[in-house]
Amino acid sequence: MEVRSHIEKIIAAALLTLLLVACLLLPLWYPVPKSESTDSPLSFSGDTVVCAIAVDDRPLTPEGLIAGLNIELIRRCAEADSFSVRFVRPLPGDCVQDSLAAGRYDLAVMMADSLGVPELERMSATGDGVVWALAPHHSSKADSLERWLTRFMETEDYISEQERFTCVRNPRRAFDNGRRLFRISPYDATLRASARELQWDWRLLAALIYTESKFSLTAESRRGAFGLMQIVPEEGERDALLDPQNNLEHGTAHIKRLQRLFRGRGIEPGDDLDHIVVAAYNAGEGRMTDLMSLAELKGLDPTSWESIREVIPMMAEHADSIDAVARGRFYGDETLAYVDTVFTFFNIYKEILR
Repeated sequence: MEVRSHIEKIIAAALLTLLLVACLLLPLWYPVPKSESTDSPLSFSGDTVVCAIAVDDRPLTPEGLIAGLNIELIRRCAEADSFSVRFVRPLPGDCVQDSLAAGRYDLAVMMADSLGVPELERMSATGDGVVWALAPHHSSKADSLERWLTRFMETEDYISEQERFTCVRNPRRAFDNGRRLFRISPYDATLRASARELQWDWRLLAALIYTESKFSLTAESRRGAFGLMQIVPEEGERDALLDPQNNLEHGTAHIKRLQRLFRGRGIEPGDDLDHIVVAAYNAGEGRMTDLMSLAELKGLDPTSWESIREVIPMMAEHADSIDAVARGRFYGDETLAYVDTVFTFFNIYKEILR
């Protein structure tokens, strides 16, 4: 009996060993299906994606700066999938649906109710009626794009971005209502860096940009000035100005040039220089040069903003008969209102920003 019990123990141990070996080898014979990853790459990796921005920012509305928000989201997506993106702004008359269908764009940010091409039915929604529509030759990427966007929209990062791009408030109304602001715009960090280059208080730069565009990347004037700082683009440069960093660099470079110009005419850094530079940003340096010449002709201090203000009405009435004025009549009411608005907003920002 003792021998039999010993043999049974040996057999049981052998069977257990075989069972353990079978469990280890089973996945090699029958691979276990992997669960689908929600981090699947979009397969744009390494490519340059041409993305049309066919929506407009809506500053001072509940929707906010929706073009800016979607540009930021697509940048996040590009970073996650290691592709580069070139943003373009469709020209008037450009049918975005046709351009997508023809493959001129890879991706478009557009309003859902503007879709009318059956091939563009694969899309991702970001809210407020905005969709990302893929060109037909990228339809296989639609599911992974939808998955990435859905996951990102569930994160705190997305909530933070939404708050950033809906934070713009009318400063005068905020002041009148006793509101305090934690931020002025989605681009505050970049504004601070740019203002340091100008030796400006960053809130003055913010006030100028609010006056120009209300922080809209898609703002466009009747004269073709475009984006945050209303830059008149050189040929082929318009799309690049959709990049807030690029637009700010162009605008601040122009302000630095104006500062150098007027310092060269004897205006010391300070309040007068700031006012004259802001006026020149609106009216042009030539007009300000004429005004300084006229102030000097009238025995006033040409480096004083108050002197400039004093001679502006003369430019409208008698400029054609004054040799010191090279550019003819100038109706400066708009420029005076512009300067007053910028500095009013600057002072309000100093009061209400926490």
